[in-house]
Amino acid sequence: MVDGSRLLAGVVILLALLALGGCATAPTAPVLTQAQKAGDLPPLVPLRRFVANVDYLDGHSLSPDGSKLLWVQTVGTDVGLAVRPSEAAPDASSVRTFATGTLARPFVSGPTYSWLADGRHVAYIKDFTGDENTQLSSAPEARPWAVTPWPGVRSTFVTRGDPGSARFYFTSNGRDRSSMDLFEADAATRTVREVARSEPDSRVVGWFIGTDRQLAGRWRQLGSADGSDVAVEIREPDGSWRRLRTVKGFDFFALHRIDPEGGRLWAMTNMGRDKSALVEIELASGRERVLAEDPEVDLDYAQYPPVRGAPFGYAKEPGLPRFVYLDAALGDEVAKASQTARERGWLDAEPVLVRPSSMSENGRRMVLRATTGDESVEMLLDRETGRLSRLTPPRKPDPGLFSPMQPFAFKTSDGMTVHGYVVRPRGVAGPAPLVVDIHGGPWARDNWQAAGFTNTQMLANRGYAVLKVNYRGSTGYGRSFMLAGAHEYNGRMQRDIAEAVQWAIDQGIADPKRIAVMGGSFGGFSVLAQLIQKPHDYRCGIDIVGVANWPRVIESWPPFWRNRHMFAMTYGDVGKPDERAAMLANSPISSIDRITAPLLVIHGSNDVRVLRQDSDDVVAELRRLGRPVQYMTFPDEGHSVRKWRNRLALWREVEDTLATCLGGRSAGFDYYELMPRQVR
Repeated sequence: MVDGSRLLAGVVILLALLALGGCATAPTAPVLTQAQKAGDLPPLVPLRRFVANVDYLDGHSLSPDGSKLLWVQTVGTDVGLAVRPSEAAPDASSVRTFATGTLARPFVSGPTYSWLADGRHVAYIKDFTGDENTQLSSAPEARPWAVTPWPGVRSTFVTRGDPGSARFYFTSNGRDRSSMDLFEADAATRTVREVARSEPDSRVVGWFIGTDRQLAGRWRQLGSADGSDVAVEIREPDGSWRRLRTVKGFDFFALHRIDPEGGRLWAMTNMGRDKSALVEIELASGRERVLAEDPEVDLDYAQYPPVRGAPFGYAKEPGLPRFVYLDAALGDEVAKASQTARERGWLDAEPVLVRPSSMSENGRRMVLRATTGDESVEMLLDRETGRLSRLTPPRKPDPGLFSPMQPFAFKTSDGMTVHGYVVRPRGVAGPAPLVVDIHGGPWARDNWQAAGFTNTQMLANRGYAVLKVNYRGSTGYGRSFMLAGAHEYNGRMQRDIAEAVQWAIDQGIADPKRIAVMGGSFGGFSVLAQLIQKPHDYRCGIDIVGVANWPRVIESWPPFWRNRHMFAMTYGDVGKPDERAAMLANSPISSIDRITAPLLVIHGSNDVRVLRQDSDDVVAELRRLGRPVQYMTFPDEGHSVRKWRNRLALWREVEDTLATCLGGRSAGFDYYELMPRQVR
């Protein structure tokens, strides 16, 4: 992120010079040149609008007492946090900012930033080099405190501590890189104490803090091998542990909240069912009551009052996302606020999704997030006075600039229903060049996005249709759909992707002679697999941190991962010679000579999930064969490219690569490429 109001004088001069010559390139694909001649294409949006986020201000969070707001915004030429009184106007006199540098990916190690219970201190998480050894810091009452300044150690935020205190819980693997011990930190005294330890004989793989802010639960693996049953245990008043549930290796049980005083807990689980449901369990008897479920999809998440109590709603996404209110009165209140926002012109259409994103502990104030087809708007609602104020500035694109993301579904050749999303470029009549954007995982899924300043909309703005497919093996569609991907990573999963492309061709969306594949991680593997198998005439591929050698990936995974059984289920057991040989045979590096289409390879040097060696090997072999290949590496990134300068470089290369192989538009050199590097 950068602050557009603080450009260096030299950059301004260079901008003036650059403006003398046109840097953008016109499209060469016939359907796009025709649309351009007719004046039907929308204006070309500079790449910096999708990457640098000069006007980004979002993610508002209320302090526990509701008196302050915390959010993310640009500070100087980088990412930072900002605080102001919730009643004050958001001007220079009321807002206090502090630079943090690029924060860790959201929820990889807990929430990226969080108020502490005293409403004065904030905890936030950094991943300095991309190696996922995330570190915790605290601010903003004094100079930032590095809570976990431990090189090579991974720490994760758990929850804040006692009401009114500056204490919070976190886990860390400093003692044993494969286990996470539980700690309590105090930001006021800048001290840390150990709360509980995962000893070798106990094999604790997770800790849970109750609504009383004390240790209340843990997950304990009953065998030494990954995939062993896991006991969900409740801490009794005398400090002993009682087993509440036994979770099988391929079952899902996500504990949300334990209320020791109320004698209940809430969780999301697929135990005994195909789709994950929201359940309430009595602690004393273990009796379970289903609060919500859906016959088509897993539930995504549930939301709860800040301190204690049952969930007030849950989200699901069968196509477009929905938030369903279990608390009908709250749902009515939110709907009324949404209507007020529409009357004031803050929302230009009925929101696709509107929900509270933050609440004060007394429930008086809440931040509402409303997402329409092209913008997300955050608002502050005072529930006692009814006062509603807008928090985020408008970032809605001009009308007709971007395209809506549409859900679709089709039947595969073996009869399975596969879902996905498609975006068509504005102003293009007939089949357009297509970018197949393949998600990673495979235990993940693509989700609907508003038509705002996203990477998908950047591609559409350049003239491409964009296809996203939730192939078998993806999460979100039930246990059986995910398990249908077992040992099919180079087979039926790839056929699902290819058949989704054929669906787009049959629907008149895609030009069969102008298709590119792009993806990261497992998606990068799929790019290589598609180029090797050639189910379509792919013109080029973009492989981002992609797997090329499955045995090496599995033998090199991070020590804190506890899901080896999931890899064995999907790919095979690397410890068995015959299965290891099959995994290598199904790895792109074994058939790399079949790739003839131009390939762009991108990798972060500090990636701990897929070692950079995979991409090094792919590039070296293709160069030896004389095949067209480009290679970008980032020495300060890992499995995802997070720093905005690096993302700008990455997407500029993607933009030009696609313009060459598919014939779309390119905005060319972006003067933000001249901006200084951000702080760590």
